[in-house]
Amino acid sequence: MATRPALCAWLRIACFLAALGAAPGALAFDAGQLASQEIPAARLVGHGSFSRLGFHLYDAELFSGAERVSANWSAHPLVLDLRYARSFSSGTLVQRSLMEMTKLKVATDAQRQHWGEALARILPDVSAGQHLTGVFRPGDGTRFFSDGKLIGQIAGDAFGRAFFAIWLDPRTSAPDLRAELISDAR
Repeated sequence: MATRPALCAWLRIACFLAALGAAPGALAFDAGQLASQEIPAARLVGHGSFSRLGFHLYDAELFSGAERVSANWSAHPLVLDLRYARSFSSGTLVQRSLMEMTKLKVATDAQRQHWGEALARILPDVSAGQHLTGVFRPGDGTRFFSDGKLIGQIAGDAFGRAFFAIWLDPRTSAPDLRAELISDAR
């Protein structure tokens, strides 16, 4: 039969190991917390999922300090968090971003090429469950985070408007997701 001190020691070890097992969940990334750190009074504006050809690609959440995000969305600080459901290479993310900007006819070819080079240096390969978050603050440019860790920044409001237009411009190739993300589309 175990002695009381031995049993107490065993229980302490069991509790410690249980806490270690719970630690990853406790340390899970929280986009709302990052949004609040980056933008005072940030609140969730909308969320939705993006699928193509029956494949779920990512879930998106849009945060803003503005009461409403509408036609003048680019005048407000914004946080867009994407939680990927599949793995993608950095090159694929950059190429798709540039393709969407081109379809929307935002910026010049030279600007998009420059931004593509900057994005290629910033954006990592992503795996299922990973978050990439963009923070646009007019006057400060756009900051990028991977699972809450700062990975890079692109200066200038023109890039931020062009990048966020992929999801928020009325001409986006994902109008259903846009409707779920912005408050005036509900």
